[in-house]
Amino acid sequence: MPPRTVPSRVVLPPSDRDARRIKRSRVLSYVLVVLAATAFSLRPELFEDPQTQPAHALLHGWRIVAGIVLAVAALGVQVVVGVRWRAGLRRRAHDDSGDDSEPSGNRAPGDR
Repeated sequence: MPPRTVPSRVVLPPSDRDARRIKRSRVLSYVLVVLAATAFSLRPELFEDPQTQPAHALLHGWRIVAGIVLAVAALGVQVVVGVRWRAGLRRRAHDDSGDDSEPSGNRAPGDR
């Protein structure tokens, strides 16, 4: 039985520069997630009696908003770095091919 010819979908490991960017983005995302968890865990009762503090309701609402914003920012960092890395891979593959044809690994299955 002849071997099957399946197009390769192997993703090359990131370059040193990309690896540093990915590592930094992970650290930043972890810090943002920790800050979001800290914001969510803040209890307005820690800041005196809630009945005597007029800012109690604002603190309660803003800690939720701040937690959500920080969590979304952590996700956004990962998405942006991933998109930039993939764009760099496509750019390098296009530069390596030398012609204007698109590399087979980047095309949709129906276009092959």
